[in-house]
Amino acid sequence: MGGRHSYGGYCSHRGVVLDSALLKKLEIDWKSETITMQAGLIWSEVYAALNGSEYAIIGGLCPTVGVVGYTSAGGYNSLYSRSYGLGSDNVLSFKVATYNGTIVTASSTSNPDLYWALRGGGGGNFGYVLEMTHKIHRINQTNLPTGQHSFLSITWSNRNDFRAVLRNWLIFVDEVANFDTRIGFDVIIFTNSENSFLLIYGSFNGPHADLESIFQPWLSKGPKPDIYTVKNFTQFEVITVTGTANYPFPVKERQHIVSAMAINITEAMLDVLLESQPNTTFQISQYIGVIYLHDTNKDKNTAWAFPDITFDIAPGFVWYTSEDDSTAINIAESWLKRLMNAAAPTGSIVGGYLNYIDPYMDNWQQMYYREHWDRLREIKTVWDPTWYFRFPQGIPPNNP
Repeated sequence: MGGRHSYGGYCSHRGVVLDSALLKKLEIDWKSETITMQAGLIWSEVYAALNGSEYAIIGGLCPTVGVVGYTSAGGYNSLYSRSYGLGSDNVLSFKVATYNGTIVTASSTSNPDLYWALRGGGGGNFGYVLEMTHKIHRINQTNLPTGQHSFLSITWSNRNDFRAVLRNWLIFVDEVANFDTRIGFDVIIFTNSENSFLLIYGSFNGPHADLESIFQPWLSKGPKPDIYTVKNFTQFEVITVTGTANYPFPVKERQHIVSAMAINITEAMLDVLLESQPNTTFQISQYIGVIYLHDTNKDKNTAWAFPDITFDIAPGFVWYTSEDDSTAINIAESWLKRLMNAAAPTGSIVGGYLNYIDPYMDNWQQMYYREHWDRLREIKTVWDPTWYFRFPQGIPPNNP
């Protein structure tokens, strides 16, 4: 449903796609600090509506991602998540069209089982979400223009430095970021035989001076970066920086993304993360997102299956011609298996992110849903007993 950002390509399979593109209603209630969004909205439209205010929302970094699909699968990758939780933690209610055409509300007091399932159990499984009401948050500003926060970008281009930088960063995550929830940041490693860089970027939900006092001691302990910048942006301006390409790429670019939810990153895993790619046609951007390092803003009563993880490792393999499809996908899946094998002795990887759905994922029921699988099937049986809403790797009812 929706047909947008389906990494498994499920919106192009045989069947019916319900297009939500015209459902664009958006209402902000500043007094209650909530926003109601219809299913056709994308994050750039929501951020634009909040731009210039003192408020932010937990949403995606990619401007064209749909708000409902992002949130119903958990909704991580917001630079504010460490301050305010995941997207699924922040939803107050959903309006849902069920398989028989009935429109119901799902909240903590109305149909709480459906409400639980829709917060992490994935879009398209239980009904057609028409709209949702979501918290917004007054950001922590000091001496900055309204709605702005500090945005940090650090780049290294010498591959010989990458391991030392990542080791140093992992220590920083454990010793500093673990105790300061104002920091939200990601790592991108880009490698092929022609070009490479390591980028750490993120936001700081607090005074600029505190940001410098936290990051400068860490930077002084490792290889000197090629680029270090701190600028002030609103949430809407951030997606212009992080969510759009600043380099040319072919229109027929093809991509395969895999995902590994990890509780830590070991030396053996670093070996895989820093591999050179075998062919200049293929590029890999290994995104490492820090999701949770604290319990402050977790709502444990959701279907989000990964309250214990710290990182999501999500490499994106890019190629340019359909003739290379099978080769590229084999390279991507082989890479993921090597990472899983490297993590196996320590049990570091515990699953995969549903919004990076992978048609080739083994044991996907456990990887995406973990211990929630049986309960999600029971709820599916209540709300969609005929399996009206279905797609590959979707949740089936009991005895379909």
